[in-house]
Amino acid sequence: MAQTDLPPGNLPREIIRFSLAPGASVLHGSAEPMSFLRGITSMMDKEALSTYNDDALEARALRSALTACITFGEQARRREEWCRHKAELEKSVKELIHDKDAALREVCKLEDALRQAELRLKEARDDGIAEGRAEAERVAAEERKQDAEDAEK
Repeated sequence: MAQTDLPPGNLPREIIRFSLAPGASVLHGSAEPMSFLRGITSMMDKEALSTYNDDALEARALRSALTACITFGEQARRREEWCRHKAELEKSVKELIHDKDAALREVCKLEDALRQAELRLKEARDDGIAEGRAEAERVAAEERKQDAEDAEK
């Protein structure tokens, strides 16, 4: 870029005006302001800085400030991404906890149903044993009766 394109007196004010303009928040890492700042800092290489003569120190300070803004903006963008990722993870954890609680409730219901089935099975077995004993006693009684009848004859 030619020296006339970057007048030393106007450059800092333009950048300050841009960075402070509503909706042009450099600190939130939005793409357009970040691209603008990267473009300005890339133009301000050593050759371009040497053309400023009287404003060389101001230009170097401005470049350092712009680089810091870019770095801060990128850090803010990364923080936003991590916050978003953290929120997604927290949501997933809450869903898993909810699912875990629901699964535990279901397991408790199944355990209760299993206990009930075991009780019914035991009752059926006990009833079967009792019926078997009753049948055995009945058969034994009939056999005794038959033996008694046979003995009487």
